[in-house]
Amino acid sequence: MEQFINIIISELNSSVVVLLAILGVFFLLLFKMGAWNEMFKAHKERIGNVESIKDVVIALSTKVDLIYQNTNPRALIKAQSPISLTDEGKEILKEIDAEGVFKRYSKKLISLVESKSPKNAYDIQQSSFIVVKKDMLDLLKEDDLTKIKATAFTRGVLVEDILSIFGVLLRNQILEDKGIPIADVDKHAVESS
Repeated sequence: MEQFINIIISELNSSVVVLLAILGVFFLLLFKMGAWNEMFKAHKERIGNVESIKDVVIALSTKVDLIYQNTNPRALIKAQSPISLTDEGKEILKEIDAEGVFKRYSKKLISLVESKSPKNAYDIQQSSFIVVKKDMLDLLKEDDLTKIKATAFTRGVLVEDILSIFGVLLRNQILEDKGIPIADVDKHAVESS
């Protein structure tokens, strides 16, 4: 019997050591998880700060575009409200058959603008130019893109400048579809200031 008790005690001692080791590892993991949690909180704050910078960048980009349009001697659109085509913009519109090109992509472009849920004519105008600038190059078929690039090269303008013509066409189409006069862009631009 004494031998049996000694075996049980020796087994208990090794079990207690193993249990203490497991508890030690468990508490170490808890401590590490707390440190990781703090690290993730710090990263979450940084991501939040980056997302707030996005709004500032968009505002700055819009202002730089306005400055560019007002100082560009070869501007294709007039930076006024409502934005309209210059004489050179009208020439390029015909040269590249912008209306025909626009018709091929209008459904997709209109749906992209509508996905932004514009609330008034001014929002429609802003969203139209953003969508065209951001998404139209990816939508264009190679022959349409080649024609636009060739015209940009021969006219000495940027492809993005030519895309602004499509922004005007997109805005006009959406306003027409909704029965909103183009002059309402002015009303909402003044109200939102």
